[in-house]
Amino acid sequence: MRLDKQTLVKTFIALATPVLMHCGANPNSASADNGVLPTQEADGTVKSTVLLGKVGALSKSSTINLSKLILTAVSSATPADTVRDTAAVSGNDVVTVLRTLTLKPLRNWVVTAKSLDAKDSVIHTGSTASFFVKPADTTAVSLNLTSRFAMYQANFNTLPDSIASSTSGTGKDKLNLNRVVLKVDGIIRGDSVLASTFFAGGANVSLYFDYITPGSHTVTLEAYGSLHTYSGILYSGASTFSVTAGNDDTRAVTLNWVGPTTGTGKLTVTLGKVGKVIVNGTVPGTVLN
Repeated sequence: MRLDKQTLVKTFIALATPVLMHCGANPNSASADNGVLPTQEADGTVKSTVLLGKVGALSKSSTINLSKLILTAVSSATPADTVRDTAAVSGNDVVTVLRTLTLKPLRNWVVTAKSLDAKDSVIHTGSTASFFVKPADTTAVSLNLTSRFAMYQANFNTLPDSIASSTSGTGKDKLNLNRVVLKVDGIIRGDSVLASTFFAGGANVSLYFDYITPGSHTVTLEAYGSLHTYSGILYSGASTFSVTAGNDDTRAVTLNWVGPTTGTGKLTVTLGKVGKVIVNGTVPGTVLN
């Protein structure tokens, strides 16, 4: 039987419609039979409590001042997920910071924390153990970080303007101090020099140095100046002690006199001419009997 052209077109459309409908369907869409839509796992959260330990100082004055706390969370996924967070902090005493991070679930995470001071030096650093985040769940982790440094302040109290001997009956000599030095483990860490003048008698001078690592250190204090014609180091004192992170400490160091211990002066001695002694002898021409 012969079909006309219009009948052939209608027949083709009728046959192709189910195929086109099938090809256009989303293979991930829910079927009409069960009516269930797919669900996405909700993100989890982590509440991170970071305790920044006190910086500590060998005196009550300090210059290390915290400025911010940086948190970085890295997952175990491949490629790894990374979440960053920054919080403002201040001071150098104990600081507790609570932050909440939103993290992808069903994987392990590690949170690393570090604090920076106003000079962008890292003062605290550390990481949590690996923890698992469940969907729509909140995980609590904490970090207790100890300061990596302590701060030194050396006080030269009541500088003398004269020196006397302990021997009875001696007087005082004028003393001019124009430089004080702080050394840590033999390296100059603080230096105060007056180029053209001297410290006033009774003056208090302080030197500072930050970023001292905890542990055993030798601190040396020196004072320089002039006495009569001598110019150089006059006092020196040292002490070795162990610094514990986060603890304040006050130490006393006695500076001993290391300048000239005897008087010096100019002595001029004139040695007179030796001279010559002439003895004149006469030899007579007459012989006496």
